[in-house]
This record gives sequence, structure tokens and C-alpha cells, in this order.
Amino acid sequence: MESKTFFNLFENIQVGFLVNSLNVVAGDMRLDSSHFVDDSNIVLNCKIQFKPLIDFIDGVEEPKLFTRIYCDEEYGLPYISSSEMSQIEPPVNSRFISKTLTVNINQYKIKRGQILVSAAGTVGSIVLATKELDGVAGTSDILRINVDAKTNLGFVYTYLASSFGANELANLAYGAIIKRVRGFQLSDLKTPIIDHDNKLKMNELVLAALDNRDKANILIKQSRQLVLKHNNLPELLQIKKQTLFRITNLSEFTDDYRLDSHFYNAMAEEAAQNIQYFSNDFRKLKDDITEKIYYLNRFTRTFVEKGFGIPYMAGKDIIKIRPIDVSYLSSSVTQGLDDYRLKRGWILMTCSGTSSGSLGSTCLIHKNYENWVGTHDLIRIVSKHDFDSGYLYAFLSSDYGYYQTLRYKHGAVIDHLTPEQVAEVLIPIPSKVQQNQIGDLVRQAYDLRAEAIRLEDEAQSLLTKILTKE
Repeated sequence: MESKTFFNLFENIQVGFLVNSLNVVAGDMRLDSSHFVDDSNIVLNCKIQFKPLIDFIDGVEEPKLFTRIYCDEEYGLPYISSSEMSQIEPPVNSRFISKTLTVNINQYKIKRGQILVSAAGTVGSIVLATKELDGVAGTSDILRINVDAKTNLGFVYTYLASSFGANELANLAYGAIIKRVRGFQLSDLKTPIIDHDNKLKMNELVLAALDNRDKANILIKQSRQLVLKHNNLPELLQIKKQTLFRITNLSEFTDDYRLDSHFYNAMAEEAAQNIQYFSNDFRKLKDDITEKIYYLNRFTRTFVEKGFGIPYMAGKDIIKIRPIDVSYLSSSVTQGLDDYRLKRGWILMTCSGTSSGSLGSTCLIHKNYENWVGTHDLIRIVSKHDFDSGYLYAFLSSDYGYYQTLRYKHGAVIDHLTPEQVAEVLIPIPSKVQQNQIGDLVRQAYDLRAEAIRLEDEAQSLLTKILTKE
């Protein structure tokens, strides 16, 4: 029998559907309705044929669950979670698992060019591992797909990241509270058969995007190294020492008498002292560097379908390789929308979060989110026209900027920062030429990241054309 859909006659909302019994048998006797929902919004060409994913790849690695034993850097391997793998700069030096006490530690190592799939919680995030992740240990909740980089890598990555592939992958997930996908399920994923020439074209596009991201990461690192060099700043030693406690005294108390220990963080103290001692010139962020540092009030958000509104950026999006599940705000119904638009050259900073990793993160608006609407919960930092915003981003995103900013966090459950607190961060001031040199590296990196997204979008367009054409 054919599938049918029942609709609410008054609101035209889909409330139920019938599934062919043959599809139930073919789907491992799945009886949960979500397994059969199609949210891809793609009408496939009826001539498209399919094979299981395993026919296009070398295999799926599914590491075993394990007890994480954290240790100092010299004894461990960098470790990331499945949510961190999707960040544009994964925190690969934030924590380490023991090399000697972790059984068969090599199974957790990620390799450049592997397709990473989040397999628990938020199922189906797809990342192509950059050089930054090569040799880093990943959680067992990350499935690793090994694919021939000369033929199928670009196609498989593009398909899994497409709305159709994402829908098929989401339908595999099981679990009442925490959703999960297993490696054997991923191997059986329904995958379309396309011609060899188009596969090679997708491969070319995706590999070029991967190279661009590697180059961008190198340029960002170089820019931060020049921040230190041009301001005579040494590396922060306390990061290596990982000081757990220190004694303070009344002379360090500020006017608001902060009693929370993290305000007197040794790394923040060292950063401020080094800037005052080594740099030729320095000022607070609010002093003749910025035009404005602010965030906005909460507002009523009226969301609409893509094509009928303006892209909306949430706080979590600024650290992503590329935002997924983008929402769109109505331009006709949302009041004061222009106040929330983002402009090139601005720096965004997350000012709320439940962990240090999501608080104080920064992003430069450059060939990425211009004219998007940003949530009220992002601090906008607008530099003066004669102060290079690229340099300012490089500093604020460095350890010197980050630890100074983080000392001001406050809140019992959800940590917060205010524009007034961020305005107190000390900024070393190199020459205009040196500022521009650093800023140019940052802008080149953002150009490369924008080109990487364009190349991946081109591969997506090619795949959609193949799957939908008659």
C-alpha cells in the first residue's frame, strides 16, 4: 500500500502518516515514527539508485567506551568531545588523557581527512578533520569514517552533510532520552549512486576547502605569535604550571571587592602584569581603542522559513566551523531589527555560558555574518577606524586576551560577562604598521574560511542537482 498523510483540517499541520509495512521490515523492524519522517525537503529523482554507505568507504571506526584519566600535558594526549569537534578552533590543548593509563589509546586518535560523525546526544554533526585534529584523541561518541581521498571522500562528506543525508542519518538514531547512532548503522546508511566524474568534482571541491581551513588555522596562529613578538610579550608560564591556588591580599581588591577566587586567577594576573611591564604602550579596551562596547536588550523573535527572513546568529554559532540549522527572523514583523544587524569589522564575544569554553569566545565579522541579525546575548566590540580590528581580534582571542576577559565572569549557574567588564581588559598597542600586519593575516584567514564554505556549498549544489534532476 502507498504512504498517506493525514492533515489537521483547520491548521494544515501534519499530525500522522501511514508507513508501508515493507519499509518497516527493511528498517530493522523499527516501530518509532521518527525513523520514517522525511525532513530533507528534497524530492529525489525516481531513477536514483542506492547502496549502503560501506560500499563507498573503507570502514567506520567506533571506539569503545572508556574511563578518561586526565593528566598534565607532558604525560597525555589532547582530548576533545563531540561538540568541540565542530568548533572552528577546537580546544585541542585544554585537557589531556593519560597515554599510559588509557587502554589502546590509538583507537581514539583522529586522523586528518577522516569524516567525523557525532554519534550521541546531538546526532549527525559532520566534520572533515583538519590538520588541527590530526593525532588528537576524540571521545568514543565520535564515529570516524575512513574514505579514499582520491575518489569518494568529497562525495561521502557532501552527502552526509546534505539535508537528505542528514535526514537519513537522523532517522537511524535511537534512544528515549539520549539519542545514539552505532557504527554498523552508519555502514548501512542508504547512499545514492552517482557518476564517477561528478564524484571527482566533489572531491576536488571538498579537498580544496579542507586545505583552505588548514591554511587559515596556520595564519591565525601566526597572527597571535606576532601579537607576542610585536609587544615583547612572553608566553604565559602559568598555563604550563597550572597553578591550583595562590594567596592574595587586600591591595589586589578592586572597588567592587570581588571575593570569587577566579577573579584573582594567576594567568590573568600574569597577563596583565606582563603587558604593563613588557609592552611599549597599552590601554584599557575602553580607552581610545573602541567606539562602542555593548550588547542589546532581549527582543521578540518571529521566525520564518528560509527565503522570507534574515539569518539569525545565536551565541553558540560564532565558534562553529559553519552554523547549521540556521533560523531566520521576519524582517517585517521584528521591531528594531536594524539595531541587531552585524557589520564588517566588528568583533563578537559570547557573554553567557555554562562553561569557560563557551564564555569569552570571539569572532571577527569578515566575509561571514555581515548583515545577519545577532542575538542580544553577544557583546559587540566596535573598534575605532584608526585601530585595526583584525589585530584587536588576534589579541582578544589569544591567551592574553582570553584569560583577562574570563576573570570577570560572574553567576551561580550560568556565567556572564558585561560590556563594562570586558572594557577593562588591557590591550598592548604596537605600531600601526605592526597592527596592520597582524590584522592582514587575520583577514586572509577569514577569506580562506569563507572560500572553504563557498567550495562546500558548490559541492552541495552539484549533489542536489544530481539527486533531483529528471
